[in-house]
Amino acid sequence: MDNKTYRKAHKRNKKSQDRDIKETMNKEDNRIPPRRPVWNVWQGLFLLLIIYGIEFFFGWLRTPKDLDQLEGFFRFLTVGMGEALLYLVIILCFFKLIHRPLRELGLVRPHGRFVVLGLMMGVFLLVVVGMIGNFLANKLGTPAPQSFTLVLMGAQYDWQLILLIILGGLIAPIKEEVFFRGIFYPPFRQEYGRGKGILFTAGLFALLHFDVLRFIPLLVGGVVLTWLYEKTGSLWPSIIAHGTWNTLMALMVWIQR
Repeated sequence: MDNKTYRKAHKRNKKSQDRDIKETMNKEDNRIPPRRPVWNVWQGLFLLLIIYGIEFFFGWLRTPKDLDQLEGFFRFLTVGMGEALLYLVIILCFFKLIHRPLRELGLVRPHGRFVVLGLMMGVFLLVVVGMIGNFLANKLGTPAPQSFTLVLMGAQYDWQLILLIILGGLIAPIKEEVFFRGIFYPPFRQEYGRGKGILFTAGLFALLHFDVLRFIPLLVGGVVLTWLYEKTGSLWPSIIAHGTWNTLMALMVWIQR
């Protein structure tokens, strides 16, 4: 083989290698959760600071009162809906500014079997997290009821239950999964790897509920929900699991009140 022929063959091989590398990188870039997110954890925390600032301005961070009355019920519902809308608007504006598609939040259509897995994991969370919570309550004492539980126990009509399930079983899971799993998990994963990324995301999820006695149960729940996102490549199974978990807990409180 003369030098000219060798150079041509080498050039073809180089182009082929470059094409293979580019295809591999494109496949990697298209994977969900994104392997190379263009945003970072600090930007996510800055978004959270903006959200808390707006909530403080509107008085949404104050402890709700009269949750067993209709006035308190409607105030709780309004704040819950407004908070969810605020989170989603801030996130959408952020993604618009960084010119990224919403699919990088994990909002892609899941395979049918992963929808079933989401439902199953919701039941799993109810049982396992409930057992952990009961064990810790026996050791450390029963924590004070959460606001959602109080408003649910004070509800007197079926339509109140339906509205609370819509809030707790649908709207809140979408808000929390998009924010914690969608925003925080990809940069945690990129920086620390899959295992630590799942743990750090779950830890932040538990920490920002501001409930010391429920930290460990929430941490376990966060680990399962983040793992589910990693496993399925879609945020919807995590949303379904979270919503199933919340809905079943709400129904149990309603029945036992």
